[in-house]
Amino acid sequence: MPSLLDNPRLMEKLRDFYKYVRKNDGKIGQKQRGIDINFNNACNLRCEYCFTNSPIGDHAKDQLSVEIMGEIADQADELGIFEFDLQGGELLLQPDVLFEVLEAIKPERFYLYLTTNGYFLDKKMAERLAKAKVSRVSVSVDSMDEETHDKIRGRKDSWRRAMEGLKHAKVAGLDPYMNITVGHYNAFSDDIEHMCQYSLENGYMTLLNVATPGGMAQDNEEIMVDDGDKIRLLELRKKYKNIIRNIWNPFDKEYANILGCNTVNRLYVTPIGDVLVCPYVHVKIGNVYEQSLKDISEYGFGIKYFHDHSDLCLAGEDHEFVHKCMQHKGQTIFNPIDAKDFFVKEDYVNTH
Repeated sequence: MPSLLDNPRLMEKLRDFYKYVRKNDGKIGQKQRGIDINFNNACNLRCEYCFTNSPIGDHAKDQLSVEIMGEIADQADELGIFEFDLQGGELLLQPDVLFEVLEAIKPERFYLYLTTNGYFLDKKMAERLAKAKVSRVSVSVDSMDEETHDKIRGRKDSWRRAMEGLKHAKVAGLDPYMNITVGHYNAFSDDIEHMCQYSLENGYMTLLNVATPGGMAQDNEEIMVDDGDKIRLLELRKKYKNIIRNIWNPFDKEYANILGCNTVNRLYVTPIGDVLVCPYVHVKIGNVYEQSLKDISEYGFGIKYFHDHSDLCLAGEDHEFVHKCMQHKGQTIFNPIDAKDFFVKEDYVNTH
């Protein structure tokens, strides 16, 4: 398995991020970290809670050009962004296009990974991804119960393929991550415990996301974790040292400190080029065809909600923010609220 130490540009950016966070009392502040790109929204599954609305075919034929993907990667590298996440939809539906995109990105500059449902992640695909210098594959798993997972995903056999995909990724030398979503409905369930245990026993990492009322779950605020659930998440963090959350400080050896909400620190780009503050907060702060990532980021950090530190995930834990910014009728990643039209003077750190 290739070591991160073999990638000097990536190590340079990681050291810079570590120094910033350490100097900033363990907080992420206004430091760029990653970029999540929905290259294409087409998908083979029909997940009940999809935040991109792909089950209803929303913008399934739109996709970012290979050329613009290369430009985004160049700009991201200049900003010091070290995590580059390709998402969908399901990217493995179009492998030939995906590998063109990977070549344009020049993965050696990033810790580059794919988020996938694992349905098409067979042995050959895992080996191709490793050869293309992909570092990590994140496979979404909803339950250790096959029937439950398949029901949520809307397709039989999706659980078996996801679990096999994780194994293929590990054998190929990729970093295998098991993505799980925790909400008020399952925080204290045995199933969550079983998923965490399975991931640990098999040598995977676990990426923990909290349920957010957006996309196809926009009207379900009750899925959000409450105070008791948050305590449960911290218990899991201490028990399973292979669990990460983007909001947690990855350098904290005590497994207690909060890095802060990653809005704008992790930009989200849609297949039509709109840049949102994160995958789950459908607020537009620019478009890659019209502005540079640098200008877009500076504008986003100028809005107080994304400038100021928050110990809470704004999309999944802050009800006041959700009411203000995430519950507008028809709001999706393709129909986001435009920050320039929505926010008023008092919402900015500086006047725009």
